[in-house]
Amino acid sequence: MEKILASSEYAQFKEEFKKEVVKKCVVKRVIEDLANYIRAVDKSVVEFHTQKMEEINEVLSSLWEQVYHGNDIEAIQIKSESAGENEKKKSYNYRVVMYVGGTEIDMPGRCSAGQKMLASILIRIALSDVFCDKCSIIALDEPTANLDVLKNLGDMLADIISARCANNARMFQLIVITHDNRFVEHLRQLCRPEWVYSVSKDDTGLSRVKRHRNLEDATMREG
Repeated sequence: MEKILASSEYAQFKEEFKKEVVKKCVVKRVIEDLANYIRAVDKSVVEFHTQKMEEINEVLSSLWEQVYHGNDIEAIQIKSESAGENEKKKSYNYRVVMYVGGTEIDMPGRCSAGQKMLASILIRIALSDVFCDKCSIIALDEPTANLDVLKNLGDMLADIISARCANNARMFQLIVITHDNRFVEHLRQLCRPEWVYSVSKDDTGLSRVKRHRNLEDATMREG
């Protein structure tokens, strides 16, 4: 048998066998390395998610304490929970909770429209703070639609602007898109801007921007 295997007819098979053994060992090590890499990446993602959630809730709690003037809700937070046991695709469910008398309560369905609106605004600001370091602009499109009292939102937004300017050296800008002149006037009285800008369309359908000293002047000119 040894003579047969040593013959030239089978000589190349010995070399091919060695190559296949080496190939098998290399593939095995590659698979092990990839498995270790996947575990390391998964661990890093979980740690990153945990860290960012802590940062978001820290900013959110600070903003709520500065802006909310009621005594019923002490703080709000975002809670994250694993959506399942599938380790190949990690996913989370999120919910907003409030703390009343030290007790954690789900916020949806248990707060007023004004509190809900304030929470949604503050959550967006907290997210932009944590994930967009250079983002200093927040835009709100018709935020007064579901509020109990229009004046309350104006007060809240003014408090938010003051809090953001006090906490951050960067220029914070809040863009509010609304057709309610009462709301705009209330914001103007609270924030006291040097100029008021009005946007309208001329007879040709082109947009034009005009600068005014006060809202009444802008309304009269556009009328």
